[in-house]
Amino acid sequence: MKSPLFIKILLCTCTLFYSLTFISAPCSDLSPVTATVQAGNPVRNDPKTRQAIERGIDWLISAIHRDGTVGPDQYHMPDLSCTAITGLVLLSEGSTPRGGKYQKQSRLVLYGVLDLVESRRLNRSKENITLVQRKIGLNADLFLATLYLSQVYYDAPGQEKAIRAALDKLVNYICLTQGKDGTWGNESWAPVLGTILGWECLRSASSAGLRIEASEQLVGQALMKHLKEQPDDKRNWMQQFYKEAAGVRVLYSLGYRNTPEFQECVQTILETVKTEPRLFRFAGGEEYLAFYFITECMLKGQEENWKYWYPQVRDGVLRTQNHDGSWKGHHCITDRTFCTAGVLLTLLSPNFSLSTSDL
Repeated sequence: MKSPLFIKILLCTCTLFYSLTFISAPCSDLSPVTATVQAGNPVRNDPKTRQAIERGIDWLISAIHRDGTVGPDQYHMPDLSCTAITGLVLLSEGSTPRGGKYQKQSRLVLYGVLDLVESRRLNRSKENITLVQRKIGLNADLFLATLYLSQVYYDAPGQEKAIRAALDKLVNYICLTQGKDGTWGNESWAPVLGTILGWECLRSASSAGLRIEASEQLVGQALMKHLKEQPDDKRNWMQQFYKEAAGVRVLYSLGYRNTPEFQECVQTILETVKTEPRLFRFAGGEEYLAFYFITECMLKGQEENWKYWYPQVRDGVLRTQNHDGSWKGHHCITDRTFCTAGVLLTLLSPNFSLSTSDL
């Protein structure tokens, strides 16, 4: 049974997050931190991690169709969420349409995302949605596509016009569909996680130079309203975990890392990862996505106990890797491509290859 304090921490975290404006902030000098992390980069220095990543990427590439699209599993019909998150993995590995080990696949996936965005009906019926949309929200695929396209925008020579047109379409719709309460709906299994992903994609689009017309004030008001309500004890502890884990990154970015609420939440998460093997054994796509949200934050933190996060999460997900190199979710989001991509983004976090790494 979850503690009411956890719910309050989560909602407070999200409320603080949504108080952000979409004005691009000047980049701070992260070179000392990055240099320190890269010197002990577990992706580069640990053979087991490298091998697991290579096997995972090999499997993920095998799921890419000839037209660059990706489905929930090999040989499945194209899915925009799975295609976009696959593109993010390739970028995180260091491969862009401009260059890198998987340059060919990276360019192919870009074409796949652009084609799927062009053919995607924005006002899709709720009866014809994917698993990722049912679990994270109706706009989950649009959030991921926006995040990917805004990341690849300046690394795809000759495709800038097409990418910009797609981003204009996506960003406009995402802003228009923000509810009067400031959120993007609550019809999914994990609506808060979807809202965090939606807000993150708009921040990324803003950094790419797009104009964002969405209300962070309404989001904050909505979360404050929920903060005063009694928590729903029907939600299980795993659902609570991935919400708190995603929220930690927000608090860190806003400079609230020294507050008692932040410290208690981090300590709870660290203890859960250390003592609860079910977190990895029964993880679904939501947990894998939350792992990614928080890992870069933990890697950049200077706190002594934070250094244990990556090794523990890494070892946990490596134990559950399938023989073919993939990962499968054990509840909610079970799509192998989505889950494999979520794990790979987590394992590749020490590379800091995406601009979203700038917390």
